[in-house]
Amino acid sequence: MKKSVITLGTFDGFHIGHNAVIKKTVETAKKYNLKSIVIVIEKPLNKIEGLLTLPEEKIQMLSSYPVDEILFIKMDKATAQISADDFLKNIIYKKLRAAQIVVGYDSCFGKDRQGTISWLKKNVKQYNIGLTVIEPVKVLKQIVSSTKIRNLILKNKIDTANLMLGRSFEITGKHIKGNKIGRTINFPTVNIAVDKDKILPKGVFACSLVGGNEIYKGLLNIGTNPTVKKIKHKLSLEVHLLDFSGNWKYKNVKILVHKFLRKEKKFKNLDELKKNISKDVQNAEKFFKRFE
Repeated sequence: MKKSVITLGTFDGFHIGHNAVIKKTVETAKKYNLKSIVIVIEKPLNKIEGLLTLPEEKIQMLSSYPVDEILFIKMDKATAQISADDFLKNIIYKKLRAAQIVVGYDSCFGKDRQGTISWLKKNVKQYNIGLTVIEPVKVLKQIVSSTKIRNLILKNKIDTANLMLGRSFEITGKHIKGNKIGRTINFPTVNIAVDKDKILPKGVFACSLVGGNEIYKGLLNIGTNPTVKKIKHKLSLEVHLLDFSGNWKYKNVKILVHKFLRKEKKFKNLDELKKNISKDVQNAEKFFKRFE
């Protein structure tokens, strides 16, 4: 088996910092004629408020990178108990035959997050493995991190979050039947069900909806629909398409969240709701005209 250059992490969000790490991994592998391997841990070991990227989204995003192999590790009780020493010795060195490791500045792995950068620097020597640590990447003088991006998403600071991601924040889901109230006020929507582990902002946004190979401009609402619901309910997602008519036919969809427009509000009646949606549509159209 050919020796390898490996990188590892949860890669939640696949932001521009992760991109730098994976790019360096591929470059190093090509330089020394080694195999590039990305070890993806299913989700963070520590408890967080939601995932920027679901496991299936990570695999899809990684497929765009020219890596030789992706090793996806499901996070369960057994995995959580593997020590950093065992992981380095039995998986990285023996199984994957690593000659080089490339990691981000804040990388850590193994039980109780033992495998820190300082730990790696001491322990790779016994296996004659080279180590490259990628320095922090900054946007607007802030270090890019998954934690920072999650906080930005929850605060509806989509512009900055997208700069750190290096792309628009993505939400994948499945088209479901809605209550069709939007049709009664001439603003039909595509209703979407999303995995409960996905982190979501709340409010009204300019977005794009991807179905098949088509991309449509849209107005996204994420919230509890307080005007038409009398009780508290889990978050719902619905997109009114600006450049589409007819019946939506795609089951699997992807939402690209571009810009926060306003917070969700409760209106007195459907007429008031309709007037405000009209304003939202105008604001979304203004956003898209900037790119024409």
